This record gives sequence, structure tokens and C-alpha cells, in this order.
Amino acid sequence: MNINNNINNTFHRSELFPRENTQRHMVPPPSDAGHKITLVCCITTKGPLTIIAHHAWAPLGAERFLDMVKAGYFGTNTKLNQEEQDEEQDEDNDNKDQLPPVTVPMMRCLRNFLCQFGLNSNPDKTRQYRHTLPDDPNWLPEGPAHRHNDQGVKRFARGYLAYAGGGNHSRSNQFIVSLVDVPSLAGGSPWEVPWGELVGEESFRTLGSIYTGYGEKGPSQGRLHKEGMTKLMKQEFPKLDYITSCDIMDEMVRSAQDEHENAAGGSDAAGGSDAAAAVVLVLVLVLVLVL
Repeated sequence: MNINNNINNTFHRSELFPRENTQRHMVPPPSDAGHKITLVCCITTKGPLTIIAHHAWAPLGAERFLDMVKAGYFGTNTKLNQEEQDEEQDEDNDNKDQLPPVTVPMMRCLRNFLCQFGLNSNPDKTRQYRHTLPDDPNWLPEGPAHRHNDQGVKRFARGYLAYAGGGNHSRSNQFIVSLVDVPSLAGGSPWEVPWGELVGEESFRTLGSIYTGYGEKGPSQGRLHKEGMTKLMKQEFPKLDYITSCDIMDEMVRSAQDEHENAAGGSDAAGGSDAAAAVVLVLVLVLVLVL
């Protein structure tokens, strides 16, 4: 794969580089010029979620997520990594009875708010990423006075991705994705700085179909940390959705010319264009062919 060229060919420029305007972002995000952007396709039990990780937005947060993807933490659709995972699973099964497959339950999904995920079905994998990260600077304005801007655009846009945490420098292996535009997030909690966003119509359809009926009464973090997603827990939460794979599809460094051309014109990319839907279809087809 030609990484430097393929990402531009896969995404229309306006979808790859959303225009910095009030239709999508409350304030202009940090410029991607001179920084890496990485395209990741995750498959869930409800469909694909295509993610752009913006290293300029939150470099430590973006890199941790991508390290987890590369390590197969979320599962994978690539044959090479899947064979490695199968070998690890066989070795583990010599010592433990029927460990759960490599999936990540979407354990805490709250209607009209957010979905939290990140603890692996296999508790051994969860423990591999429990070490915490220093906080990245928050590029969103903080405080109750900045929950939305003068145009009414809310602070944390639908499809933004950040970490779940519980204090300064508490980011580790849990994430949130906003199901709607949320004014309260990232208003003073440093771990909630967005590091990426969903793109493509299909991604937002998937986001809207994730099951939220369990709300705050889904699988407990304590049980997931200790036991993982056991058969009993699956029976207790039969409608729970899961991430079954994440794969890096492409990566590039955005040039100053890209920045200039995007500012000069082009359509917005809030995740709803027909072209974006076609993009995600292509990505899914690529993953199917790899299998």
C-alpha cells in the first residue's frame, strides 16, 4: 500500500480534512499541517466505525490508541495478525478454560450522551494497557461559559473520541465517543481532550444504532477488570455491542498546501456526505478481501 498517496485517493479531501468552521467544530481544532493523521477502520457488531486520529489534536492520546490497534488489542481482520492472535489464544487455552475472544464490549452507552469502551473481553489484555498517560493540552475552551459558541455549536461534537478518566493524568485504556453533540464534555476534565473523530455516513449510522438500553447498568468495570467478558456476563447482557476489530488503513503527514487548499474551498465533512458513505464501503470491502 502506498501510504502517502492512498489516503488521499481513498478520501475526498473535504472528508479527510474537515473544514474548520462552526458547522462541525466549536472552535478551530489544532492544525494538522506538518502532523500525522491516521485512518483506522473498526468493525463493531452494528457495523463499521471509521476513525481519523489527529496527532496534532492530542499526540499522546492518539499514539496510545494506535499502539493498541497495532497490538491487536481490539481484534483485527488482517490474516497475519489474526494468525498470531489465534496462536496466542491456543497457548492461553492450555492454561485457562475457554478465554473470551479478542473483543471490546461497548460497556457503558448512555442514550443522547456517550458510549464508553476499552476494557477487553480478555482481562489479561486489559492489564497490558493499564499504565496511565500524561494529559495532552485541551484545545477546547473550558468552563460552563463555553459550552457552546455564539452560533450554538456545542463544545464536544458528535463522533469526537477521547479518553475516559478520573483525574489528572488518568488516561489508560478506556475511551468515549459522543453519540450526540455534548456541551458538558471537555469542559475542565483534561482527559477528555479529543484526539480523533468519526468520518463517513456509515460510521454515523453505526453510531446511532449502538445499543444504549443498559445505560449505567451494563457490565461493571470491576468485573471486566477481574473476569473479562465471561459467558455468564454475555448471557446477562445479550444486546450489548462489541468492537470486534480495528485496523490501520493508512497514514500520512498533512502538508501546508493541503491546509491552504482546504481553507480556500470545498464542502464540509461532518460525517454525512454521499462520498463519505462510499469511502466507508470501500474500506469494508478491502477488509472483506483481506479475509
